[in-house]
Amino acid sequence: MNQRKHTKQLARQLRWAGLSATVLAAPASFAQDCPKPTLQQCVDVDYRASSCGSVHDGYCQGIVQDAWTAQWEAAPKRLALLPDELGGGVDTVAYESFRPVKTRFQGLDQGLAGQVLKGQILYRKQLENLTKAEQAYLEQLRGWEKNGTQVTSCQEFVDEKYLGYSRFEREAGRYGDDYRALFQAAYDKDGIAHRTLYSRDQEKLAPIWSKQRVAKNAYFRFTPGPYPKGTEGYVFSSEAARLANNLEARNWATPSDSWHQEQSEKFHGVPDDVLNHHQVEQESFEELLRQRQSIYAEWEVAAEILRKRDHSTVELDKRTAEQLYGLDKSIEVALVKAQKEGCLDAREASVCDWSPRRYKTMLDAAMAPRRQADLQACIALTGNDFGPESFVRNAQRLKLPDLKLKDYTLNTTLLSQYLGIYGAFIRDQSTPTNPSTGTVRHSGEFSDGGYVGGDVFGGGYDFAAGWEVLQGGVSSLNKSGAWCDTDARVYAEFNAYANVFGPTRFEMAHLSGEASTEGNGIRIKGDARVLTITLYQHDEHYPLRKTFFDDTLYFDKDTAKASSTFFVFYVPVTVQAGVSAEVGVKLNIGGAVTRNCAEDLLGADLYGTITPFVAAKGFASVGIGFPGFQAGVRGEVVIVRVSLPLYGDIGLHISSPAHPTNPNTLFLRVSSKLDITARTLDGAIKLFGELGPLKAEVAIVSWTGFGHTWNIYDESKSLPLVRIY
Repeated sequence: MNQRKHTKQLARQLRWAGLSATVLAAPASFAQDCPKPTLQQCVDVDYRASSCGSVHDGYCQGIVQDAWTAQWEAAPKRLALLPDELGGGVDTVAYESFRPVKTRFQGLDQGLAGQVLKGQILYRKQLENLTKAEQAYLEQLRGWEKNGTQVTSCQEFVDEKYLGYSRFEREAGRYGDDYRALFQAAYDKDGIAHRTLYSRDQEKLAPIWSKQRVAKNAYFRFTPGPYPKGTEGYVFSSEAARLANNLEARNWATPSDSWHQEQSEKFHGVPDDVLNHHQVEQESFEELLRQRQSIYAEWEVAAEILRKRDHSTVELDKRTAEQLYGLDKSIEVALVKAQKEGCLDAREASVCDWSPRRYKTMLDAAMAPRRQADLQACIALTGNDFGPESFVRNAQRLKLPDLKLKDYTLNTTLLSQYLGIYGAFIRDQSTPTNPSTGTVRHSGEFSDGGYVGGDVFGGGYDFAAGWEVLQGGVSSLNKSGAWCDTDARVYAEFNAYANVFGPTRFEMAHLSGEASTEGNGIRIKGDARVLTITLYQHDEHYPLRKTFFDDTLYFDKDTAKASSTFFVFYVPVTVQAGVSAEVGVKLNIGGAVTRNCAEDLLGADLYGTITPFVAAKGFASVGIGFPGFQAGVRGEVVIVRVSLPLYGDIGLHISSPAHPTNPNTLFLRVSSKLDITARTLDGAIKLFGELGPLKAEVAIVSWTGFGHTWNIYDESKSLPLVRIY
């Protein structure tokens, strides 16, 4: 036992001895008025602070210690990182895992994350006590099993195309955040390691691991990033930054099943809690790198758009440089901390190089993009319509020579062929086309939403973003209306919600941005609302020509607070929890409009980026007044983290009389791209208690999140406007 523990326990013994001496000196009649308490009374803070609690302090001390010891000995044990309240470091704890009961997993049907999370919660709950939505999803999965190789939806297509992996991933939900158990399951005889995986129709899947090399650890992914020309950038001056900028360590190894196994064996003597803790810190560092990369990429797009129109980028450059400077400063702080922890040694192995959590993270990174791409392509090209009259079941209607069959839903291999052939055809069309109907469209929009979590912490979001062209004077039957009535719009709207220690959800944020042509000018709108409080609102009409910039940022470490009582074994502990949220919407939009309806002439230009974003984390703290008992809490939960950059560039202009094919014609130019970076419900908050030399851990909440970055759509067309009406 170390000196700190010995001193602390001695202090407790002296305090308890003093209380016992007081009891011995108390009048006998006073003791008779206070019957012997139960164990429940002895762990009640109010009772222990009462006069009777003082009388029976020694008795309570004994039965609590005995009961705690008995339960500690009966519980499973593990090595855990302790919170600061218990002195930090690593020690053996008896633990209780998190068992979700009241849950809510709904929606998010347009993305892979929703399918993964909804499948895993079934097995996390051991297929018991399911909500109606969860039971419905289980029945859907069973229906897919019964229909053989037939494909009835895009979600089934992705699940069955990667069936060998899908089943493992779904059933791995039973392990929760026990990443070591997941790793061991992957290497068991029914796992995914050292095996060839197959689709439902027994086609071999591509290997999980590519030949792309990975960094020794995430800190070695660092390289000093660029700044807009003419701005002053942050200068990395620390030894840590020099050590991290190492090309060899950045390309350290080629991952494989054997490599992961070797790494696991190399670190077998280090507690998993320590390894996973360093991985979580690296993921926070990677988020800084991602934010920096995203901000610079948005600047490149916006600056290019402005330069093409002879606009100055000075204001945009300055704003971007300020954001990059702040991020670079945070990056260097993280690198200095990593050096102190031994993570920047490029010659020897360090505890930052591998963990069971890194294995799971790398699995997601290897398998998520290919499945998300397939899901996105399927939804875009079929509209998720697999009915009797759909194109995918009547492919001969498309009259494409390479589509030789009638029905391509008989198995995932055929459907993949259909998506490849039909997708190439759609991309080659000169007009924006709705693939599921074959009709010309005047807009492009994508929307999705959902909610995941339970009564302790939960969160969700919904969004809609896109572009549209409105031609007020033209009907579907008469194509000769006044083209000067045409208007264009780009827009994005985002809403985020959360709940803390209860089922009631609250609105964390509403964010929106829009630019549209209106008369001889443009209308620019922006809105930011947090906890129903309007922080920013902009709705103005600008004549002829305008470029508008705005970065609205709001941060609150206590967006919402609540408290609840949890039990560390049988000892009640009051826990306060809250949400820290960073939300905002970045607008960099502009345009110019010229109309002459007397001559039916129109020139319009609408361009820019709209980026709503939100990052919300749940945290907790404890208060305890129980004599001799100490409590602490460790961890946090990412409730939701989403960034939704929309790039829009719409132009309407008249061709010259000398145009070789379409003289004096109103042309539409559309270039629009929508990306999303999202992660939901990831992390754990664990409550610790210490009585005497024994420590216990109870997980208040524990989720293994899922998320990544993907492109929702990316289209570019230039055509006579009359073709889309």
